[in-house]
Amino acid sequence: MAHYRLGIDIGGTFTDLVCYDKEKGTYQTEKILTTPKNLADGVLEGLKNLVDDFRDIDYFVHGTTAGLNAFLERKGSNVALITTKGFRDVYEIGRANRPDMYSLTYRKPEPLVKRRNIFEVEERVLADGTVDTALNLEQLDVVIEKIIEKGFNSVSVSLLHAYKNPKHETKIKEMIKQKAPQVSVSLSHEIVREWREYERTSTTVINAYVAPIVENYLTSLESRTEEAGLEGDLYIMQSNGGVMTSGVAKRMPIQTLMSGPVGGAMGSISLGSLTGYKNLICVDMGGTSFDVSLVIDGKPDVTSETSLEAFPILTPMVNIHTIGAGGGSIAWIEAGGLRVGPKSAGADPGPACYGTGGIEATVTDANLVLGRLDEDGFLGGNMKLDREAAYQAVKNIADQLGLGVVETAEGICDIANAKMADAIRTLTVSKGIDPRDFALVAFGGAGPMHAVLIADLLGIKKILVPKVAGTFSAWGMLQTDIRHDAVRTFVSVLGQSDKKMMATLFDVMEGETTEILKHQHVKTEDMTFQRTLDIRYVGQEYTVNVPFQYESIDEQSLEKLATLFHEMHGKIYGHNNLKGVIEVVNLRMTGYGKLEKETEKENTVSITNEKVIEARIQKEVIWNGTKKTTPILTSNHVSFGDYFRGPVIVEDPRTTTVIPDGFQVKVDKLGNLEISKEDEGA
Repeated sequence: MAHYRLGIDIGGTFTDLVCYDKEKGTYQTEKILTTPKNLADGVLEGLKNLVDDFRDIDYFVHGTTAGLNAFLERKGSNVALITTKGFRDVYEIGRANRPDMYSLTYRKPEPLVKRRNIFEVEERVLADGTVDTALNLEQLDVVIEKIIEKGFNSVSVSLLHAYKNPKHETKIKEMIKQKAPQVSVSLSHEIVREWREYERTSTTVINAYVAPIVENYLTSLESRTEEAGLEGDLYIMQSNGGVMTSGVAKRMPIQTLMSGPVGGAMGSISLGSLTGYKNLICVDMGGTSFDVSLVIDGKPDVTSETSLEAFPILTPMVNIHTIGAGGGSIAWIEAGGLRVGPKSAGADPGPACYGTGGIEATVTDANLVLGRLDEDGFLGGNMKLDREAAYQAVKNIADQLGLGVVETAEGICDIANAKMADAIRTLTVSKGIDPRDFALVAFGGAGPMHAVLIADLLGIKKILVPKVAGTFSAWGMLQTDIRHDAVRTFVSVLGQSDKKMMATLFDVMEGETTEILKHQHVKTEDMTFQRTLDIRYVGQEYTVNVPFQYESIDEQSLEKLATLFHEMHGKIYGHNNLKGVIEVVNLRMTGYGKLEKETEKENTVSITNEKVIEARIQKEVIWNGTKKTTPILTSNHVSFGDYFRGPVIVEDPRTTTVIPDGFQVKVDKLGNLEISKEDEGA
């Protein structure tokens, strides 16, 4: 009988795996170097290290970076765009806003589709969905022939007002598939069914840009795991915090863009519910990037619109801010000054200390030089680090700066910490949120190594390091449910809205969502649905997403909805207009399919006072330019109720936690490290 549940997160440097044995009620973790040339190789290697027989796997969920990497590295597909005649330049013109208005060197991002690859077809649907001009099939036939002739392997279709009436887009896909079944086709109404022409087109183009890469990767992984004996579905983590089957992911690859980092955010929600912390700043530091997300009042910070590399995306995503600051971030010199990142050594060649060909100094090398990493204890002793190579790499930078090696190593770490603190400010301070009101959850291979130092820069006094911090994103994927989002544009003054039409649109979306959940083998009794509306004051550009929690749509429920909107607007922006005219823009439906999860078993041993814990070794570690003899503990040596003070370093087979002087540590009932800043007078 299948009894293993597996979560896998592929990062730029390491691939993390978590395996839960339902029979024994135990977890196993694995961390191996990512295989950039073929990501599936690393996945299968890790699986074989954890599971002898793939037929014993009951549930397999996977976070993939295939689409995101293709987009960020501009290695996506050769995409053509089909649009309504007269609207060829919508995508290239975009918006007139200038995000970096004081930069003299600002340039708009290079479009993913060149103008010569944008094709017009004669057709016109009006804003109310009425067909004004029928689709010109002869002209479309010529366009398809050109697409085939030029060898495009992906087509994006975004017609005017197709969100209201998708009839013409559907016909275009039908004709393309008849003549070129091998070509991937992305339709705007299937990807994002709401208004705003440029944003809808941009979202559909990005989907088309990554679609063949994601489709090929998932098809290959499905085939190889099936050959190895996997009998169930392969599930993929979504950017919105839910999961979907790989079959759905192939049709909606844009939903996989942030699937790796989102696993950690969802895991933090579970961690918060277990520990009693409802407001969390979640930081995931791996070898390549540093990802920040928020949990507010026990819920993820999900946005319906975001941008990636300055391209707008209209699809629900957990709000994650990512910068190029990881353990593999390379130190370099520009204009006589020390810089760190965003370029990373990744898994190949990796940091100099890995001994796999890397020669440039990285954050990991700096930590090794400072003694915060131990060459014999890395990855539980399974990977020996080359301290001399790290020292030489940092020395090369130090010599150019005219500084000492230790001083330069501290500078590398300080710069990385400052960049990561700024990334947290982007999601908090810049939005009027005080980070000191939050606890910091640190995970990823390098997150716990820098978390306490980052928290200190921000005035955060509570840091949580999960028991499975090194593979926490993969663990978080096992705590999620299937999710599907639907949207319909419905622009109307709230008090004058057609209530019957609103109810009909919600029912239609619930029916569509039900079918998609059924397709993913979700039973009707395991389905739940949430209705929300995007609402604004008339004249505003942006909206507030307000939950609709009432049984029926009538005068009374709309009045309550208006009151809730005023309250939420005041809370978010610090002001509201109780006499202002309110306007509905979009109706949204989110469907959830409940999946089996495990409940953490709590240790019932009583809390003890501070005690001396046996250290693996005592070694010299650099703290603020001063050498201090510091105990190096292992996670096997600490248990519930243990309490100790910094400076101390706790090694785990998957990560290392660095606790400087002035902080105290308590091991909670689940094995997590609760780190607190000591009172100044203590």
